[in-house]
Amino acid sequence: MHVVITLSPAGDRVIVASDLPVLDVLRTYRLRWAIESAFSALKARGLNLEATHMTAPERISRLFGLLCIALAWMTRIGAQRTETCAPRQDKRGRAVVSVTRIGWQILSQAARWGGEVFCDCLRLLGMPFPTASTSVSRSVRC
Repeated sequence: MHVVITLSPAGDRVIVASDLPVLDVLRTYRLRWAIESAFSALKARGLNLEATHMTAPERISRLFGLLCIALAWMTRIGAQRTETCAPRQDKRGRAVVSVTRIGWQILSQAARWGGEVFCDCLRLLGMPFPTASTSVSRSVRC
């Protein structure tokens, strides 16, 4: 059993226990956390996938695909905004509003009012995300 202790980007201590090698634990946990966050945004904390009460697999599959595109689009818009305008932060240095929520706010207003902002949002839908910077994590092997 490996116990890995690392610091999150916000400086919080994260402790993970696993039978995987240490570096695999960190890599796997980061991937899993991204997936958990995406599912949370698709479900109760965001797009309310569960509220549809659909049971037909084909319909659920199509809706899920559409919501994944919408989630990626909102995240892309939010990422673009936070590049130019840093979000408000709390006392611990964490963003008060997530990048995806920022994108949702911008996209919902743009869809409602149209105009150049909506055209900018449509252009972002076709653009790739900027390459992620590689951060150095500090970890301790116990």
